[in-house]
Amino acid sequence: MMGTGGMEVFLVSATPGLTEALSAYEGVNIGSGAIDFAARLLTSDRPPQVIYVEDTASRNIEELWSFVQAARARQVTVLIGLQGIGLNRMTDFVDAGLPITDGRGAAEISAWIGGQLGVRRRAAVQQTVIAVAGAKGGIGKTVVVSSLAEGFKRRGLRVLVVDGDLSNSGIVPTFRIPSGFPTYLHIQEDGPNAWTPENVRRYIYKHAASGIDFLLGSEQTVDPADMQRQQWMALMQAVRAIEGYDVVLVDTGPEIKKRPYALLAARDGGYVVLPSPPGRKEREGTGKALVVFEQAVAGRDLTDRCLLLFMEPEKGVTVTIPAIAPLFAQRFPRVRTIGTLPRDPHLLSVADEDQDRYVCPLDLKPYSKFGIGVHQVVENLCQQVGLKPPLPMPKASFMQRLFGNKTPKGAAQGTAAYGGAS
Repeated sequence: MMGTGGMEVFLVSATPGLTEALSAYEGVNIGSGAIDFAARLLTSDRPPQVIYVEDTASRNIEELWSFVQAARARQVTVLIGLQGIGLNRMTDFVDAGLPITDGRGAAEISAWIGGQLGVRRRAAVQQTVIAVAGAKGGIGKTVVVSSLAEGFKRRGLRVLVVDGDLSNSGIVPTFRIPSGFPTYLHIQEDGPNAWTPENVRRYIYKHAASGIDFLLGSEQTVDPADMQRQQWMALMQAVRAIEGYDVVLVDTGPEIKKRPYALLAARDGGYVVLPSPPGRKEREGTGKALVVFEQAVAGRDLTDRCLLLFMEPEKGVTVTIPAIAPLFAQRFPRVRTIGTLPRDPHLLSVADEDQDRYVCPLDLKPYSKFGIGVHQVVENLCQQVGLKPPLPMPKASFMQRLFGNKTPKGAAQGTAAYGGAS
């Protein structure tokens, strides 16, 4: 049924991702199945030590009570999750001395189970997961992902970028990653039990030019529809158990509901950065995305895990960020902001011209408004999510800002002194 060497826990649950979430805790061996199968296990020679059962997994309250009594008769510890028919009978469960929770979502329930069992999460899951999301394309999401990754790296943080935009990835061309390196989409070919930290690590691409690591997700020969929600959760569970990273930055596509990778990151304790240009269509897209997070999981409001990154408007756009920022604050009071990312299309174009190698815009004009803005956004983001970078935020004097922005000949000649990669 389950492995040896740890506490045996059997889950009778309809909560998505609960098995993966509980796997992040030390000293547990997990099985799962329907209540009928769990009842048969209770009559076997070796029943599980602990059973977590949700009322939504039983046909009626009487069946649930009978199951609880059978488990207690075998001296099996029973943990109860009340999400439906049992909520009106909560006092009966309390009077019976049963541990109960009315929590929702895999992260909350797994934390409660871990507390009941007295087990702790593995140290590697203390990584900070930050998803970058948007409800529409063309808002500068790839620029944000690459800028945050570079900014984190230059603060001494160890960064893994997970490419979750399976429909239109910008990661591979931006970082000039050569074709042919296997993507994590191939892990599913290794079988249902292949989503382990050791196996996932084999698919990490180490980008020498930037010092940033990648899990690549898009490839023309693979149908992105094949990446099922359960497989994504298994992938991220393995990523959180991989040691050596301070920040896991997840690039996601605009299909928030079809591929809810940003929602899952927020639900499991991570954060979501929403690039927010001030134009009408763009801000409407941001508003729609926030509504999705507001009504995300069983009525739970996840907008407190969302961080707005305003994007400096393009030339000709009449609306300003100071005009729209209060509107977002009024409609979504739990959402926080991490500043404004300046635009510099000329700088980004120059950096993109070299077809043979990756050139970081922060190296071309170290003291530009864009470069300084990236480092300020990264500093604000670190403060909001509790990251403590080992290196201080780079500073630029007035004279450096005034005279230090001439693009070097031949584009970037390695890293610059200002925020240079280690």
